[in-house]
Amino acid sequence: MKKEYTPDGWLGFILGTRLYIDFGTYEFEKAIGLLDNEIQLQKKKRKEAKESARIERKAADDADIKKENKGEMAFESESETKLNLGSTVSRWNETKVRDFLIKQNLVSMVPLCDGINGEELSELYSMCKANSTSMYRSLKFELLHSHHRILPISTFLRFMSRMRSMCDDGLPSNSKTLKKTAVENIEDED
Repeated sequence: MKKEYTPDGWLGFILGTRLYIDFGTYEFEKAIGLLDNEIQLQKKKRKEAKESARIERKAADDADIKKENKGEMAFESESETKLNLGSTVSRWNETKVRDFLIKQNLVSMVPLCDGINGEELSELYSMCKANSTSMYRSLKFELLHSHHRILPISTFLRFMSRMRSMCDDGLPSNSKTLKKTAVENIEDED
């Protein structure tokens, strides 16, 4: 009950998940408007989460049907996947990019990659690889402000992993970066 107290610890954690509008700070009509906006935003987020889950289920069902119809084995080896997909990423169209993201459980990335082809997806991956921290922040910001969704770090890391296996021929994630950094450090010492 202290004035201007900011909750922290367990109380901060609990209150961080709640909607809160300080009616004492605003005029009543303004506070009601802010509360209504927050409620509408929460409803929209829930609706989008349900839609993402529906898209994911549909993609999984479609994949199961395709496998059953073609009589293919349920699992491809990693090397077969690289041979089939790795060399052709830059030739993918927008639909193939979207299908790839959904199949790889990267549904949160779909709005960010809407309308881009394989060449552009490869470029996005190169940018993420070159500076993963700032690219994660940028993608998270864009998704939040353009689509009112959150980009989980797990999704970003899964995107990096899947793209690495498709584009880098199985090289460790930081091998090129480490080599480049080592060369730069040697040049700086000279």
